[in-house]
Amino acid sequence: MRWNMKNNKWIFTSFVLAFIAIPIMTHLVALVVLMLLGLTEFICDSLNYTLGTLGQNLQLYGGLSLGALAMFIEGAVWGKRCTRPELNSSLRYCLMLLPALLVLIAWIMIVQNAQFSFRGEGYANLLFWALPWWGLNIGFIISGWYWGMLIIPVGSQVIFTLGYYISQRKNIFPGDAQYGRNIITLVIFILALIATWQAKLRADKYAYETKERSVTETFNIYADYHPNSVNKKLTPLRGNVPFQYKVERPRLDGATALYPLYASAFYALNEFPETNTRENINHCCLKVSRTPEAYNRLIENKADLIFVAMPSKKQQQNAEAASVKLNYTPFAKEAFVFIVNADNPVNSLTENQVRDIFSGKITRWKDVGGNNEDIQIWQRPEDSGSQTVMLGKVMKNTPMLPAKETEMATGMGGVIRRVADYQNTSSAIGYTFRYYATVMNADKNIKLLAINGVSPTIDNIRNDTYPYTINGYMVTRENPTAETQQFVDWFLSPQGQQLVQDVGYVPLYSIMNTVKKNFEK
Repeated sequence: MRWNMKNNKWIFTSFVLAFIAIPIMTHLVALVVLMLLGLTEFICDSLNYTLGTLGQNLQLYGGLSLGALAMFIEGAVWGKRCTRPELNSSLRYCLMLLPALLVLIAWIMIVQNAQFSFRGEGYANLLFWALPWWGLNIGFIISGWYWGMLIIPVGSQVIFTLGYYISQRKNIFPGDAQYGRNIITLVIFILALIATWQAKLRADKYAYETKERSVTETFNIYADYHPNSVNKKLTPLRGNVPFQYKVERPRLDGATALYPLYASAFYALNEFPETNTRENINHCCLKVSRTPEAYNRLIENKADLIFVAMPSKKQQQNAEAASVKLNYTPFAKEAFVFIVNADNPVNSLTENQVRDIFSGKITRWKDVGGNNEDIQIWQRPEDSGSQTVMLGKVMKNTPMLPAKETEMATGMGGVIRRVADYQNTSSAIGYTFRYYATVMNADKNIKLLAINGVSPTIDNIRNDTYPYTINGYMVTRENPTAETQQFVDWFLSPQGQQLVQDVGYVPLYSIMNTVKKNFEK
């Protein structure tokens, strides 16, 4: 059959095969593969086996490989048994590859126009534009795997066509007809390279996070720090409880890192007559809103007492604008630390080196005694407690490089953008509070750097020889309630300071000095 064929039915059936039959087969193959993957996860759950990053990657690539093999076999069978040899020509291959070409063109244009971001309406528009794969694309949008909208349609068309061609490779086509097939194949290959380059540019712009490498400043409150939690990480008080709130209770809030401390005190110093009442009181009087929101809630009189680091300039301005005077009472000491991978040969930095790294003046580890590789810098969100300390105590007036951002799918096409969590790669450096690094992320294969040769040990924090020692503060509005002030005073008592130490922080005063101080009073 030549390019000038007269059989219009042949053209129609070729379009049906390319734009309807192959996508339908792709949907069926995807459904079977998903069922097999679901069965694999069910078996792993039954055996109490947790899939790590490697296992999840094996699942993904194994599923893709299985689907590709199925499409190849379908193409070979279709070409050998469902089509008469005289109805095959290079033109049919061109028509079968046409949907892949159109998807690639649309994808590249949308990605470029969106500046490599998955936010916006472009990807949802691609869903409706690529009608043959609308079912799969809905799943990709809901799951947040947007690359599936490119990989599956293009891959299924190309692999099916390859199987179809293999079954008919002995047929000899006119030379002119082969040119069209070869040209469209070359164009698809070039466009695939462009899409791959776009993927690299996106990866450079938006960091990719994995749970195993992340050193985060979050945790599961109910699973870890609740009287009925499975992990039971609340720290009990030593000795008898001196008092318990029964009716009037201070409303507590604060930074995530300090929640294990003030939550332990809250549950110990409150009397809960009934389970339902306990949950209501918890919801009303015990929250963890992170540092920025905790300050806002205190200013708005939605909290009585917050446990935080010193406020940022913006938070101070918010209090002044609301004509609210805040009282700051230090109660614990903490270290602001810099973290790297445990295999990094660098063990110490000077204060100037830290500033030069995070301002972009030093970009290679070899310049500070490390390996010959680029330094990957990770920051924390604006107005967070750690970012406030970083800007005020470490960088001072030295501008920082822009923070790495990541995009996260929220389902149904929603995408949020935020500052990426520290990823513990061999060339990474980040910062956090000592409690996060040594207690909440103790198994992340990280190490804490010394600053000016001084390590952030408990003794060096207690005697303030570590350069970045900071205080934790209890912050109240001016003229707090009697119950709130009682809670503040208790944290400065020997029992309160002992709790500070037991949770993992450094007490503001040594326990013995606190006992002596109270005895002299």
